[in-house]
Amino acid sequence: MNYNFLIIGGDKRISILAKELFKDGNNVYTYANEVEDIEEIDNIENIKNYSYDIVISSMPLTKNNTNVYTPLSEKKISIEQLKEISKGKKFIAGKIPQDFINIQNEKIQSNAIKCFDFLKDEVTTILNTIPTSEGAIQIAMEETGYTITNMKALVIGFGRVGKTLANMLKRMGLDVHCEARKETDLAWIKAYGYKAIPLEKMKNNLCKMDLIFNTVPFQILDKSTLILLNRNTLIIDLASAPGGVDYDIAKKLGIKAILASALPGKVAPNTAAEYLENFVYKVISK
Repeated sequence: MNYNFLIIGGDKRISILAKELFKDGNNVYTYANEVEDIEEIDNIENIKNYSYDIVISSMPLTKNNTNVYTPLSEKKISIEQLKEISKGKKFIAGKIPQDFINIQNEKIQSNAIKCFDFLKDEVTTILNTIPTSEGAIQIAMEETGYTITNMKALVIGFGRVGKTLANMLKRMGLDVHCEARKETDLAWIKAYGYKAIPLEKMKNNLCKMDLIFNTVPFQILDKSTLILLNRNTLIIDLASAPGGVDYDIAKKLGIKAILASALPGKVAPNTAAEYLENFVYKVISK
């Protein structure tokens, strides 16, 4: 069965996704994400003239809570405009705001938007930890100028990204330390052969580290922790913006800290698009 897709905004991952959906024989139209060989809608007012059942947008959907994230185009579309365009359709994007999701509960079901969030799908989220971890390692090698084998690395947070990253670092020969709060996570860290560091003991270990990878989405590396670091330590912050580091203090202390969020779309957009395509077909078949 062929579907009718409207692609609005998004980064290179979404462009590649549009191409793959088109190659599969679907009807695909784009706005604010020009893709070779696919019809681009010039004016937002003309969207209503197109036949589409499924709207796919950016990941994240917005960065300012006002407009759709459109990094590949100068065209703009507001979240309010997107809501009108998507009413009565299946809608797929990443980090969809709650007020947008609430439209699903409208009493007039013909106007309801059926939302599916890329970032709330467990399979997609787990798979995305692979390019995230590879990208973090790539940054570490580029920024240090050294091979990182035998370096001491601390992974802060033992969630999905922390687990995959620690595994890759261990296989590359690093001395891997992992911070966690839960006793069960600390037990798993030991079982995997890493060095377990409870949160309350993290400060005691910071000065030993060559590399610190943060996955915690709040400011865990503040002034009280940054002053304990060796000035040659490299911090790679994988948490969503604004990240988990006090960047002003890090700069004053001469510590290099890099915010490296949304790595899958930057380092491996083709692979990331594959994951998204699988998710799209899974949800539209429901």
